[in-house]
Amino acid sequence: MTTSTDIANQALTLSGNDGPPITGVAPNFDDSPAGQAAAKFYTPCVQTVARQFGWDFSRNTVALGLSGNSAPVPWSYEYLYPTNGVEVRALLPGTIADPNDPLPVNYIVANNAVSGIAKRVIQTNLANAVAVYTNQPNEDTWDAVFREAVVRLLASEFADALNSKPDTARAMMTQAEQFVEVGTTRGG
Repeated sequence: MTTSTDIANQALTLSGNDGPPITGVAPNFDDSPAGQAAAKFYTPCVQTVARQFGWDFSRNTVALGLSGNSAPVPWSYEYLYPTNGVEVRALLPGTIADPNDPLPVNYIVANNAVSGIAKRVIQTNLANAVAVYTNQPNEDTWDAVFREAVVRLLASEFADALNSKPDTARAMMTQAEQFVEVGTTRGG
């Protein structure tokens, strides 16, 4: 079985780091410098690669739940974004009258306060919407090319953060923390 630890250690080796392997699993890797870097970079790297090509293995479909808010004009409905969603690919009606005549559904991904908490939402005019979306599945299900893309992107992050001058490494780690914080604040 392939795990996030396997992926992180492959990237660590590829980056030229000759330190001990990382232990733990995403997002809670060990407290070593490499483990701390993996904790900061692993999930953003996976999500970045997942958004690039609409990988079939990461496709999922789910009926959306209403947010409880009134949708802003010109939309009729506001739905909660799938909790494990990386990117919504399309919205479909709950029942398709003619599967040979698919009509595109207009929607936007936005943010809104839901029960006082900022959340990512989907606004549309489609009742009973179903989302086709990219999720972040278990590493054991990853396509081989996807895995290589994640390993190499993560290795480039490790090479910069772990193998550069200490001052540069600290600066890059601080910047990564700031991006993660901004992404979390924005509903990442």
